[in-house]
Amino acid sequence: MSQSLPPQPTGSRWTDWAIRLNTYLNRIRTQLQHKSGSESAETDGVFLYDPELDYVVVSVNNVFEPLAFGENCNAAFYTTATHSAVSTNTAYAITWENTGLAHSKVTIAASPNTSRIVFGHAGTYQIDFTAELQSGNSNSKTISIWPRINGTDVPYSTMVHSVKNSGDSQVVSRSGVFTVAEGDYLEAMFATTDTGLTIDGTAATAFAPAAPSAAIIITEIR
Repeated sequence: MSQSLPPQPTGSRWTDWAIRLNTYLNRIRTQLQHKSGSESAETDGVFLYDPELDYVVVSVNNVFEPLAFGENCNAAFYTTATHSAVSTNTAYAITWENTGLAHSKVTIAASPNTSRIVFGHAGTYQIDFTAELQSGNSNSKTISIWPRINGTDVPYSTMVHSVKNSGDSQVVSRSGVFTVAEGDYLEAMFATTDTGLTIDGTAATAFAPAAPSAAIIITEIR
């Protein structure tokens, strides 16, 4: 395979050589082509920059997939404890005892602060949260669940759900995107209008495994 060589300095006009060298460097430099929407992903291994996603993408199985970004600080935690409110209309934090997916940069804080999920790497994360609600009486009751970062409630983030019948079990979920700094911590808070409404899992049966009372999945996206 022939290789293009840079222009050699000739003559007495160094500015002419500098212009030729600059042209050469611009021609051979590696520059990722921008994805415009008309490119085909039929051939695997084609790299493009997607300005809409602000990601480098690669063609795999007829689809352009974004490449992993940052340190891939992905983690998952869950709790099997019963979380109940001692008093109504009072904020309580959900604690986490179990790790489903571990990463050294996203961890549960040491006791007594196991409600805190600590970020050891700054970035933007998608947070997926689920909880199972159990009703212990027939009163009409409402639970509010929301995130806190570093002890401060996140604005416009509360999830509200109402339950009435005794023995009812319902699953609630919410996803959000949060940008955090290194050392920040996240908590999931809840409050209820009736202490008969708890966050509690489901026991295993002969045909199905147990369900956690709450679970949280953390995915670094930027």
